[in-house]
Amino acid sequence: MKRALLGMLAIMMLVLSGCGGGRVEVVVPVGPEPPSITSHSFTKNTATEFIYGEVAFYAPDADIYSMTVVVIDPGGHEISRKITYPDRTGVIQGTIPFSIDYFTFPSEVYPYTFSIYLTDFNGYTSNQAVDSFYVP
Repeated sequence: MKRALLGMLAIMMLVLSGCGGGRVEVVVPVGPEPPSITSHSFTKNTATEFIYGEVAFYAPDADIYSMTVVVIDPGGHEISRKITYPDRTGVIQGTIPFSIDYFTFPSEVYPYTFSIYLTDFNGYTSNQAVDSFYVP
C-alpha cells in the first residue's frame, strides 16, 4: 500500500512539474527613449568665416525633430542659437550637418564654446556635444 501511495505521489509530481510550476511572466513596457549624439566633428573655414561640421546620432525611436546649436562667448554669454529641423523621421542612426557663421563675432584671446543637442517628437533631449573654437 505504501508503494502504491508513493507511486501515485511521484506521478502527480511529474504531472504538476509539467504545468509551468505557477510561474507568472511579467512584461515591462518600454517607453520612449531619448536620442543620443554618439560623436561630432567640425572644421573651421577662415575664408568664409564658418564652422562646418556634423553630429552622428542614435535615435532608438526614429523620431528626431530638431537640432539646436548654441554658441557662448568667452564671457559666458549666449551670442547665437540656431534651431534646425532636419528630416530624419524614421531614421534610427545617421549624421546631421551643422554650421556656425562667426563673421560677426569679435576676435577674442579665449575660445568660443558651442553645444549641440537633439530633440525628439516627444520633447526628450539628447546629450550635448560640446566643443570650442577661436576667432582670430
